[in-house]
This record gives sequence, structure tokens and C-alpha cells, in this order.
Amino acid sequence: MQRRIAILFAAVMLLATSASALVGDPLKLVATSASALVGDPLKLVATSASALVREPLKLVATIPDLADIAQAIGGERVSITTLCKGTENTHFVTAKPSHLVAMSRADALVEIGLSLEMAFVPGLLEQCRNDRLQPGKPGLINTSEGWKALDVPVVLDRKQGDVHPQGNPHMNLAPSGGRQMAERIFAGLCALDPSGKPEYQKRYDAWLAELAEAEKRWSALGAAWKGRKVVLYHKEFDYLAAEYGIDVLGSVEPKPGIAPTPGHIADLVERMRREKDVVLITAVWSNNKEVREIAERTGARVVELPNMCRGVPGTDTWIRMMDLVHQRIDAAFRPATPKEAKSGG
Repeated sequence: MQRRIAILFAAVMLLATSASALVGDPLKLVATSASALVGDPLKLVATSASALVREPLKLVATIPDLADIAQAIGGERVSITTLCKGTENTHFVTAKPSHLVAMSRADALVEIGLSLEMAFVPGLLEQCRNDRLQPGKPGLINTSEGWKALDVPVVLDRKQGDVHPQGNPHMNLAPSGGRQMAERIFAGLCALDPSGKPEYQKRYDAWLAELAEAEKRWSALGAAWKGRKVVLYHKEFDYLAAEYGIDVLGSVEPKPGIAPTPGHIADLVERMRREKDVVLITAVWSNNKEVREIAERTGARVVELPNMCRGVPGTDTWIRMMDLVHQRIDAAFRPATPKEAKSGG
């Protein structure tokens, strides 16, 4: 009786999958099915159930930008845990027990690299005891691999502040960074899950098409920004400034990761007063009293930008975040309205 039930269930399973199989090799389907039914129908049932219930790849993404792009390319073939929420200073993220649990179970870790996650990823990699994620293994997807970084130091000296040996790590805030991140994620997923490549390719191509439309919007806005002057709080938006020819007069931090001193602020204020229409750019995490003081003393416009997606409303994807970044910068560069001029900003 049990054998008859198994045969009946196997037949149902074959009918459910026959449409897709017939598109491929119907003769192979008939031969395989006949062999399985005559041989071991229970084995056929187990194999069919296993194929239908596929476990998604478990990914850990260090920042929401990577999680968004990985989900867009991976679809239902991946499940993702994100370590950062989107509002943090990535250089000072603290590892949590939940991060360690996720890392210990993951099939892959998706990171920016360039030492961006130096504050928390090395310790997690050491403690999670997951060999799949270690350097040199397919499970470590470094999305900055092959990226041409800015500010690569000639000499490493801690007196220069929070210096990154491989250069400026804020690749995720470069307009061209999306293609770089997507390319490395796509390659990484295909290496981990070769059978899923057709699905990944389809979704990757669709994402690139969406990106191409966004790049047209960004280029149209950025064309008018060449030569405009900005001051940055931290060196997060250097890539964006470089791609559009924006002149960076200086940073609120005297050196990366070093809090500004009164003397440095005085010097910066003097430089800004000698220029016209300087915009002060800050991330959410760094929009503090020093920024307000400098704006009050110089009359500079302050524009707050997300440094990761999901950090502010309307930035649930990387492309939407970059849309908002471009819109806010463009608005800050436009002439002040009479009301804004009267109020000093």
C-alpha cells in the first residue's frame, strides 16, 4: 500500500514539473521517470521534493547598500542579514552578538572592503568560525575588488588620522560605484550558485537597465556642478565631488576621524569667507554643533546627505538614495530665494 501511494505521489510530482521539463528534453524526462517508477519511487519523491524546496543562500551584507543590490540580483535565491542600519558612522560600528550568529550561519559575506568595515568585520570573521567567509574563499565577496581608489597613502602614519591603506573606502557614495558593487555581487553569486546564473543574469540586467536611467538623471543635474565649491565634514563624498568636478575646499575634520579643534574651525571659516556660495556637506551622523557653528559664521548652506541607503526616508534602495543625494546637492547649489537670503541661508 505504501509503495502504491508513493508511486501515485511521484506521478503527481512529474505532472507538476513536466511543463518545464518538456521545454528542455522530453525524451530524457520519459526515460528518467520510467526508470524511477520501476526502480525506487520513494527516491524519486525525495529527489523531487528536495529540488522544489531549495534553501536560499544565506548572505550577510555589511551595509544596506550592498543588501539592496544583492537582493535585487539574487531575488528569492538569497536571504540577507544586514549589519548596519544606515545611519551610523561606518568607522565606529560596534559588533553585536546577533551579528556573530548571522556570520556563523552565512554562506557568504558581502562587504565594501578598502577597510571601510575595519571596526567590526575582522573581529566577527575571527570569532564566527565560519571557514566559508574567510579571505580567499568564494564566500567573501569584496565589492571593491578592482576599484580605483582615491587618496591611497604613500606612507602609513597614524598621525594622519584614520588612514585607510587601500585608499578612500566610501565607494558606495560614488555615482559609478553602483556598477562596481553590482558587478562583484553578480560574479560572487554565480560562483556560489552556478545553477542560478540564468536567474541572476536576468535580474542583474534588469537592475543595470534601471541604473542606466538613473545615471541619465544624475548626469543632467551634475553637468552644472563643475567648479562649485564645497566643504565636507568627513571624506565620504570625495568620489562624488571628483566625478562632477566639484572643488573641495577642505573638511571639518582636520584629519579623517579626528574631531575639529577651535583653531582648525577658525582657519576653515576664514577660507570659506574668502569664497562665494560655499556649500557645507554633512552626513546624518555628523550633522552636529560644529557644522551649525561654521554655517552661522560663514552663511554657508548646509546639506545633509545619507551615507548609506535606508538612513533617511525615501532611500530604501541604493538608486533612490543616490537620487536624493543628487537632488539635495542640486537644490543647495541653486541661487537662494529671497526668503532664504533674508534668513541667511
